[in-house]
Amino acid sequence: MLGNFSSIAYDLAENIAASAFVVLAYTVIIRSLAGWNHHLRQGLFGLFMGLTIIFTMVHPIHIQPGVFIDARSPLVGLTTLFGGTFAGALAALVGGGYRVWLGGAGMPTGVANVALSLLVGIGYARWLERRGRPMQGSDLLIFGFVLSVVTLTTIALLPSWDLALQVLVKTGLPLQILIPIGTLFLGGLLLREQRQRDAEIRVSESEARYRLLADNVTDLILVMRADGRITYVSPSMRDLLGYDPADILGTFPSALLHPDDQKHAANAFTGMQAGAPTRTITHRVRHKDGRFVWMESSMRPARDEGGDFTIVAAIRDVTERKIAEEQLRDARLEAEAANRVKSEFLAAMSHEIRTPLNGVIGFADLLLSTDLTPEQRQYVALQREAGRGLLAIIGDILDYSKIEAGKLELEERPFDLHRLMRDCRDLMSNAASQKGLLLQLSMGAAVPRYVRGDEARVRQILLNLLGNAVKFTDQGSVLMTVGLLLGEEAPAERGTLPLLRFSVSDTGVGIPLAEQANMFQRFSQGDRSTTRRYGGTGLGLIISKQLAELMGGRIGFQSSPGVGSTFWFELPLPIANEIRTVTEEPAARRLSRTGRILLAEDVPMNQIVTSSILCKAGHTVEVAEDGLAAVEALRAGEYDLILMDMQMPRMDGVQATQEIRRMAGARGAIPIIALTANALADQLQRCLDAGMNDHVTKPIDRDTLLSAVDRWLGAESQGEVGGSDGAEFPADPVLNRAKLQTLIDTLGPEATPRFVTGTMSELALRIDRILEAERLKDAGFDAHAMVSLAGNLGLVELARLARALQHACEQERPDAPALKDQVREAVNRASNALRAALAEGVGGAPEHRDSTVRLPLGG
Repeated sequence: MLGNFSSIAYDLAENIAASAFVVLAYTVIIRSLAGWNHHLRQGLFGLFMGLTIIFTMVHPIHIQPGVFIDARSPLVGLTTLFGGTFAGALAALVGGGYRVWLGGAGMPTGVANVALSLLVGIGYARWLERRGRPMQGSDLLIFGFVLSVVTLTTIALLPSWDLALQVLVKTGLPLQILIPIGTLFLGGLLLREQRQRDAEIRVSESEARYRLLADNVTDLILVMRADGRITYVSPSMRDLLGYDPADILGTFPSALLHPDDQKHAANAFTGMQAGAPTRTITHRVRHKDGRFVWMESSMRPARDEGGDFTIVAAIRDVTERKIAEEQLRDARLEAEAANRVKSEFLAAMSHEIRTPLNGVIGFADLLLSTDLTPEQRQYVALQREAGRGLLAIIGDILDYSKIEAGKLELEERPFDLHRLMRDCRDLMSNAASQKGLLLQLSMGAAVPRYVRGDEARVRQILLNLLGNAVKFTDQGSVLMTVGLLLGEEAPAERGTLPLLRFSVSDTGVGIPLAEQANMFQRFSQGDRSTTRRYGGTGLGLIISKQLAELMGGRIGFQSSPGVGSTFWFELPLPIANEIRTVTEEPAARRLSRTGRILLAEDVPMNQIVTSSILCKAGHTVEVAEDGLAAVEALRAGEYDLILMDMQMPRMDGVQATQEIRRMAGARGAIPIIALTANALADQLQRCLDAGMNDHVTKPIDRDTLLSAVDRWLGAESQGEVGGSDGAEFPADPVLNRAKLQTLIDTLGPEATPRFVTGTMSELALRIDRILEAERLKDAGFDAHAMVSLAGNLGLVELARLARALQHACEQERPDAPALKDQVREAVNRASNALRAALAEGVGGAPEHRDSTVRLPLGG
């Protein structure tokens, strides 16, 4: 039975106070003395615990008179667990030495208790270490029970068994209760301090690693509070921006930002919230030397150790990257400018080449409308067909960039395949016969006559392959075949469409094996000796390959050097119904519906020639001098069609078209045909994008204009367009006399002199305004008008130079003044050429000299 309760309570309070003191000492040793030597700290802790053991021995817990319990066993064991073997041994030595000094019959028991507690502590610590997981409260409770058992076993060392039994009976139960509870209580306090210290160590190590990285990383690290004030700057600030980190602490980043970037950076910073993803912005920061450098900041929201909202920013110098981007942008702009120059060159080349070709084809049409022998009719028809084929090929080459980009649109319609094959053979027969070659055509019995596809593209591929075969064959023959692939011959992926295989075989030089892999590459034509001997650009095969693939087919070849070559291509061409052809009649006339036409044109001479063409065809024409006048005229009157010039004062053709398309009812849907001097596809697409329905290029070709007008007025064409008798004139670098003769046929001999005089007066006015213009833009506008004015009269040189001046003025190029002088001189040459031509009756025959024209400009 336990003794006096108040006495026990007092003794427990003393021991609890000692325990608190032990915890305090442990805290001081592991925190404040963390920088001391490890063994020294163990020694201090062991010595202090030994003194505490002496205190508990001096102030034990009295169970009964003469029977008491002290805390030496748990203190030695816990010292070993939390302080290490050295600390536990020193505490056991101090406590055991004091027990030896006390002496008495229980001295051996007391010393053994201390020694066994040390051994149990050492063993238990090793077991916990091997187990590999942190110490828990349950581990302390078990440790206390083990210590209580060890303490009971030491009772056997008392002088007599009776005394041992008596002590066991009196202290057994208290020891089994108090030692485990005391061990758990005191050990729990020490474990709590140890865990808190370990957590602090981990935080400290983490901060050390963070500072190690932040202090040594090449990027700049900033930590900012929610108000934007900087609380940390990494040392790399010195290398990147030249500032000392201490000078930046407590300031705001906006003080260093470029004024143009402050708003952007502020929006990015203020929009960040806790948990938001990293936000990256690019901005300029002022260096200490005053210059601005480009930086990229990656900002991430975070919480500091106090839970306050902060933003951590990693900043790196991206000046070199920005310089590279600027260089790339400049290179792109330069490339785009070069592309624009190329487009303008192609636009000019397109017009200059198309104009004489249209003359060749037009005069062939005129010849076909006269009385010809069958042989002559055949030759002229072949001439017309050759001109049309050449015109189509030139158009494709000029639009080569569009083919490369895969934007070429196919025009699919029914056509006579048999006739196409014969035409291609006939076109190349003359070239073949001149070299003594036999040109043959073979068509399979199953080949359909009428198919659906792009006839011009098929013709282009065939003529290209035939031309190559004739060019590279010196003797022997060339065979052109077409056959229908059936059954196993047709690839499965082609589906159910009829697959036609075209081939051109020759007995020419063949292709060396080393060159065969490059045959369908750009500008490839074998070795240089082949180019020098046979000529050509090397574009033909690559254009043919792209065209074949666009039409859903493929192309290839087989060749043996010295034996010959066979080039083939396969196309899926659907069978079409029979095409009803129109019989050609020498005097066939255009059957069309006449209409009321509004002509929007600002140049008076263009107004006259266009109106004359239309009026002679039976149409009624009203003229508007610019786009604004055209819009007002349409609001006030009824028209069937509008011809819209592209460049006009006050309101150009695009703006006028857009305004018209916004009108309600039939007025907003009226057909509009653009009149433009630009013939490239991307420039013509601008007309269509504005809402126009079609286009006619300048200088105006009579038949082309009437065909477009009839098409949009719902006309039908029967036969070929008739025309005046014409004569072929020699090429003139200043004046195209055929064009001038066509103008005379259109206007008549009486009106032509007035028109020529008016046009030359207008040209004189325009050149004077160009020479006096202060702004290149104004000069460019007058130069644009001169292009069509000169083209109406066939003044080829003047039209070309005026177009070059227009482009130079629009781009504000430095060669514009020199081009002005060239245009002025070209006007004088044009005046002299016109005088001579009209004095000779254009063709030089006396019957054509209907009038004498006095021109306002001198030679």
